[in-house]
Amino acid sequence: MVGFKPAATARPRVAVTGGSGYLGARFVRALAARGTWDIVVLDLAPAANTPAEVRHRFLDLNLPHSDGTVYKILKEERPDVLVHLAGVRSPLRDAVYAHELNSIGTLNVFGAAGEADVKRLIHYSTTMVYGARGDNPAFLSEEHLMRADVADHFVRDSVEAERHCRDFARRHPEARVAVLRFAPLLAAERRDYRIRYLEGPVALTMLGYDPLMQWLHPDDASEALLRALDTPGAHGTFNIAPDGVLPLSSTLLLFGTPSIPLPHNVAYFAGEAAWVTGVGTAPGAHAHYIRFPCVAANEKARKVLGFAPRKTSLETAIEAARARRSSGRAIDFDALEEIARAAAYRLEQRMKRPAAPTTPGPDGGETAARPAGTRMAS
Repeated sequence: MVGFKPAATARPRVAVTGGSGYLGARFVRALAARGTWDIVVLDLAPAANTPAEVRHRFLDLNLPHSDGTVYKILKEERPDVLVHLAGVRSPLRDAVYAHELNSIGTLNVFGAAGEADVKRLIHYSTTMVYGARGDNPAFLSEEHLMRADVADHFVRDSVEAERHCRDFARRHPEARVAVLRFAPLLAAERRDYRIRYLEGPVALTMLGYDPLMQWLHPDDASEALLRALDTPGAHGTFNIAPDGVLPLSSTLLLFGTPSIPLPHNVAYFAGEAAWVTGVGTAPGAHAHYIRFPCVAANEKARKVLGFAPRKTSLETAIEAARARRSSGRAIDFDALEEIARAAAYRLEQRMKRPAAPTTPGPDGGETAARPAGTRMAS
């Protein structure tokens, strides 16, 4: 059998699993436009708009012995960096399939990377691994523990995937592993469970609860991946989150979607019933995220990666709502966008002010100003 011989190149090489997915395709196009990397995508099929210079290798992480397939590809391609983006981004009723891809798939990819002696890895994760809880701080930093509800299989798989990354880093201390925890992405063209929830005929909410939400623009998510790739020393966990927050009620208002507030004990049951019958967009346990806050700080990514989100949560939500639901609505989106731009400008000016000095706290310690990367929306 004739072995595969990669194309000769003097440029550094990056292999991208899931490079044909929504975020992966954006990242690959942005990277290819630079012309500085040799790119190979590991996925089921190439994306329709993949640049001609990007090569594709078939990979299905749900097939038996997929770890051997990944190892073979990595040994043949010899990438300088492996970016692992393959995974399910919406809850599936086939929980076994999702687990095999999100958790076991990550285990196989990192195991193969170790055998193939790949020295740099970047892994896609989510800020939901912190868990949505009533005692969460205003902004969660990378030092906070992962406390997602184990009954929420969708998020639990991401927690397990991160543990596989951590185990890899312990076994291969010479490697650099960057785990990027992305805040929820929101885009009109992305038909995931979040957009279906926001633009449904009605939205299930919790009576007495209105959690603050973060909405990350896909262009900012792609930029964060580029920044991580451009930072050879990036190692550890990084929150990739936008500036500003937006209450759930305000997001639903932008989409023109009426809500049905239910007592929380009833809401969990109703959510699970809707999921089982095929009506709901997520299982009942996932309803924690429309009850409690799960808001991440982006200060570390700003300092280490140079990540600076261009769109606030408000701007991202307005853009998505305008594209999906502006027709026939009474909302003046032109005026809203102007307000959002003005608010973003005021926030930027606040960021440029000198930090307030620390003052003695009531227990004799110091009370520091709120981190600059965790600003609130005006």
